[in-house]
Amino acid sequence: MMRRAELFRVLVIAAVAAAVAAPAPATAQDANFLLPIAEIESVLREGEIQVLAVQPSRGLPGERTYRVTLQSGDHVLGVKYAPAGEGADEFNNRPRYELAAYDTQALFLDEREMVVPPTAIRAFPLDVVRATVAQAGDAGAAMPPEPTFDEWPMTLVALQYWMFNVDVPEELPDDDRIEEDEVYERLLGNFNLLTYIIGHSDSNRGNFMQSMDPAWPRVFSVDNGVSFASEESNRGTEWRDLQLDRYPASAIDRLRGVSLEGLQAQFGVLVQFEIRDGNFVEVEPTENLDPGRGVRRDAERIQLGLTESEIRAMHRRIVRLIERVDEGRYELIP
Repeated sequence: MMRRAELFRVLVIAAVAAAVAAPAPATAQDANFLLPIAEIESVLREGEIQVLAVQPSRGLPGERTYRVTLQSGDHVLGVKYAPAGEGADEFNNRPRYELAAYDTQALFLDEREMVVPPTAIRAFPLDVVRATVAQAGDAGAAMPPEPTFDEWPMTLVALQYWMFNVDVPEELPDDDRIEEDEVYERLLGNFNLLTYIIGHSDSNRGNFMQSMDPAWPRVFSVDNGVSFASEESNRGTEWRDLQLDRYPASAIDRLRGVSLEGLQAQFGVLVQFEIRDGNFVEVEPTENLDPGRGVRRDAERIQLGLTESEIRAMHRRIVRLIERVDEGRYELIP
């Protein structure tokens, strides 16, 4: 099956030749990702994992997500660890939305511009998930994880790479910096295009992070569970809309090539698991079991994807964006 890191390159290669490339910092070292994206994805999706430490994500008791330090081979990295609830389709806990947000950026960004950290979904035995969460101790005392589906003693878990050298932005957007720093404006535009396309509907301050690298000040969207067709958060929905006056021409050019059929093929089945030797493992997706549902399963398979209506809504937002650009409502950053 094609790695998502490879998917980025496949989706953008034709458009890049015609598009104006965004400026990149002089150094090749990424201040936010200490491993290549492909290696991070490999660990998240299939690596043998040893849990070294666990704490609540935001340091508050009773949270549903955890910051887990894990070791896989020679790699030690932090991840956000989010067990799914029953059925894997609850408000603010839909793993498929987290994975869809990660994949969406591949439509118009390359790895150096990505604004959603590497994200994967794993199917772990229930006792493994409970043991992991228990390591948070009293600080993580919430309801213990339950089986995602009653018929199997397993829990789906969304894993997202925990970045380095980032902080919650004091002001978003920073209007003064937009006027003075075109690199910041371009990267903020990429972020806003992502939040608009996925219909991000939770502007809780901690959902967005700012790179502290002054040469490449990306803004990241690190919590995308309230997106697509989700109910709205009570923390605001402003980043669901287009907030800026200008957007990168390279991103818009790539989005012009997006079709409804292409979105259906890419997002209809985001990930599929099958029982192998008593455990669920990720396999190459087969036909969509039910395009009208986001979570599907039969006797030995589990599929997660966007529904037909969610994909159509996503396509409408892209079409509306292009129409507004062509009407002159938004300028382009060359």
